[in-house]
Amino acid sequence: MISSSESGTSLVRFGTSSVVTFPDPTSGLTWQVTPTGGKMHTPAAWSHCSNLELAGGGWRLPTIGELRTLIRGCPATDDGGTCNVDDDCLCSSCTDAFPICNCPEYKGPAEGGCYWPDEMEGDCDWNLSSSWMEDNATYNWLVNFSNGGIFYDIMAGVGPEHARCVR
Repeated sequence: MISSSESGTSLVRFGTSSVVTFPDPTSGLTWQVTPTGGKMHTPAAWSHCSNLELAGGGWRLPTIGELRTLIRGCPATDDGGTCNVDDDCLCSSCTDAFPICNCPEYKGPAEGGCYWPDEMEGDCDWNLSSSWMEDNATYNWLVNFSNGGIFYDIMAGVGPEHARCVR
């Protein structure tokens, strides 16, 4: 294991070139740098994260509030932004003003226009959370890192999405 400091954050490297975890100084959470396991539906994502042995294990699927802390460069959905969806507001009414819950596509500050920290890798698109909509538990909350958007979809939805695990 090699530890280094880049752009004010501590990156944990295993081997000589593969960064696998990102300790986020803004949230205190440690994230998978690149999601593993391919795209999946939410129930499979819960299992995948809890059984993930990457860098010592202890992983879980993040809540929408936790996943939201990874958004960078979108004032509406950055942690504390004007979009109301977070761990304390999980009803459909939290997105009554949908345009405030995203930004222009692929205009984020990270490589490829992603709205996440520079240290993140993988497809810049939908990531699952463990949070479900309080007024309709068949839906769960997701973050789309291509537009910094926070949205909901059917839990066993139309298409599977990425599970970026946290601990």
